[in-house]
Amino acid sequence: MADEHKAKRLEIAHVLFMDIVGYSKLLTDEQSEALQELNQIVRSTEAAREAEAAGQLTILPTGDGMALVFTGSVEEPVECALEISQALRAQPSLPVRMGIHSGPIHHVKDANGRENIAGVGINIAQRVMDCGDAGHILLSKRVADDLAQQRRWQPYLHELGDVEVKHGVVVSLVNLYAETIGNPTPPSRIGEVHGTVRSSKTATRKGLSAFARAIFTVAVLLIALAIVSVIFAPAIMRTLDKGRSAALPQPSATTSPSLADTIKSAVAKKITDELQDEFSRKKNAAVEPSTTGSAVPEKSIAVLPFENLSEDKSNAYFAEGVQDEILTRLAKVADLKVISRTSTQHFKSSPDNLPQIAKQLGVANIVEGSVQKANDQVRVNVQLINALSDAHLWAETYDRKLTDIFAVESDIAKTIADTLQAKLTGSEKQMMSAQPTTDTTAYELYHKGRSFWEKRSGDNIPKAIALYQQAVAADPNYALAYAGLANAYALLPFYTPTARRDAIPKAKEAALKALQLDPKVAEAHVALGKIMFFGAADLTGSAQEYRRAIELKPNYATAHQWLGNDSLAGLGRFDEAIAEGRRAVELDPLSAVINADLGITLYLARRYDDAIAQLRKAIEIDPTFFYPHEQLGLALLAKRDLPGAIAELSQAKQLTDEPDVLAYWAAAKVAAGHKDTGRQTLAELDKIARYREVLAYFRVPLYLFLNEKDQALRCLDQSLAEGDGTNLGWIDVEPLLDPLRDDSRFQALVHKVAQQRTVERSEVR
Repeated sequence: MADEHKAKRLEIAHVLFMDIVGYSKLLTDEQSEALQELNQIVRSTEAAREAEAAGQLTILPTGDGMALVFTGSVEEPVECALEISQALRAQPSLPVRMGIHSGPIHHVKDANGRENIAGVGINIAQRVMDCGDAGHILLSKRVADDLAQQRRWQPYLHELGDVEVKHGVVVSLVNLYAETIGNPTPPSRIGEVHGTVRSSKTATRKGLSAFARAIFTVAVLLIALAIVSVIFAPAIMRTLDKGRSAALPQPSATTSPSLADTIKSAVAKKITDELQDEFSRKKNAAVEPSTTGSAVPEKSIAVLPFENLSEDKSNAYFAEGVQDEILTRLAKVADLKVISRTSTQHFKSSPDNLPQIAKQLGVANIVEGSVQKANDQVRVNVQLINALSDAHLWAETYDRKLTDIFAVESDIAKTIADTLQAKLTGSEKQMMSAQPTTDTTAYELYHKGRSFWEKRSGDNIPKAIALYQQAVAADPNYALAYAGLANAYALLPFYTPTARRDAIPKAKEAALKALQLDPKVAEAHVALGKIMFFGAADLTGSAQEYRRAIELKPNYATAHQWLGNDSLAGLGRFDEAIAEGRRAVELDPLSAVINADLGITLYLARRYDDAIAQLRKAIEIDPTFFYPHEQLGLALLAKRDLPGAIAELSQAKQLTDEPDVLAYWAAAKVAAGHKDTGRQTLAELDKIARYREVLAYFRVPLYLFLNEKDQALRCLDQSLAEGDGTNLGWIDVEPLLDPLRDDSRFQALVHKVAQQRTVERSEVR
């Protein structure tokens, strides 16, 4: 009995059910080939491989398809479905539909005594799938509701409504699709069973247009009044006649309205009322913010700079550190939307226009405060304000010893989360209360370095590196400072003449040291992901690190930014890439580099008009930053707006001496017919290479516009030898390389890049 009870123990699983559409019409050999092909696609997905390796996946054959039973996260079957959908785009002859549901399952033994799985979870997943057509990824409402808790999935979810399926069971369906994933067309089954789609009377009423409702009202009134006129008209008219003769001694100048006039009046009034109600509703809908999508989340917050009230003004970095630590702890809570410090730093402490700031940042709540430090004592004043209503939700003053500052920051973050009624998981509570260092000197050095790192250009990153090095010298166990050092070294070659071969190994060493000290430091995972991308164009490996960073710190804008712009864009998964880029902008709306990277992703997706508009936004944020000018020039070049491209690249060239900007400017000039400029620039790049690194890839666009494909391919081969992952990471999607795509030598090079990614990934960790 004990064994039997154990065998029937229920557990919740996440089931991906799929079958081949039209399977029964295939010949026996074709059926075998189709199943084999589908099996290979499924087993080659990263989601299936990882779940199987972790012992959290069971694959059940079902004759014309299979069921994948995941016991880990609800996201696993969805990630797997996305990968399958991407692979099937290259296999139009293999029509597959998929359905996903989370529900109870139990382990049983089949007629042959072998272990098997059964239960409602599998049955409902099959019912969900049965409602779809080829290409559909349908979800049960339960799965969709779980996914909707994460902003990443929200753009993919499209409700279809309730449908009655086998045995009278009603399932609520949601269609998961984007531009290149899934099937956006409503399933034909929905139309066939329209009569069984369950909806409330209210929903039906809302589905009618104003004119339709008015016509319906006319019909009802006419029928009702016709009945009344037949039954009661004689009596009514006699009563009216008696009343008129008694009350009116003399003939009236006007006559009473006839029954027909009364009907006309009532009908006209009802039609007018219905139409006015409808127009009023539409007008209000256009003015009022939507309750979803663009509406400001109630649990959204921005932590503004804390005012430094210390007599020693050099303590300003200490005040910044307090603000940043509170913000960082809050950013680890998935149930909150927390704006990054890069954007909040645009505002002063205790501003007067809180509603305007909240609107600009897209939040409902603002935290402001002040810090006063004297010797070994510190006072922190903090208050939480609902910026929309100007209501003070909470305020507190902390007078503590300097060494207690970390406990104060943790307490403030926890109280704010509780006040906003944010749901905290056990791991989030633990991370919020974690103490990154006990050394206040190292703490202040780290935050001072972070302030320089965020400014990027000029000598700011070298200054940040020096401060991070001092921080780890003061506290050799300060994992966050090592992570800061890794991120600074990773970006150093982009803003200084430092060669990548010198910077990347140092970045890797610092990132691995940080993770050795604390594997839950999100910033270290982001740094390692960037190293994988820069060093080897390892798109899959970098994506894993970026996703791990997001798991640890859901509001980490840089992780979303690099996941979208590096890994997903390089893989050609543009819907996901753009969604991640937009999430990054949402979390850090005033960051010029994050806005620019979203523009680059749109450019790589060949959405040039959107890219141009986005890059102009980045320039508005910081007109002196060369990067968005450079990328806008490339987008205009792709649109063949040569004067515009040359103008933007000229502006970028004035703002920096980076050799890639010079090369792209010359390429635009060559495209406009100035071939001599191209030749001169190639010679100039050779001179520059004598004293600083000039990547071979920078010459590729020049050679292509000069119509010298052999030279362009030679430079690409050299880029591979240099380990230039920065540019080769986008080799599959970069529009500038389109003239080479039909060349067998280029295709062989793409294959070599893919092979190198796998080799390098094993060496990074």
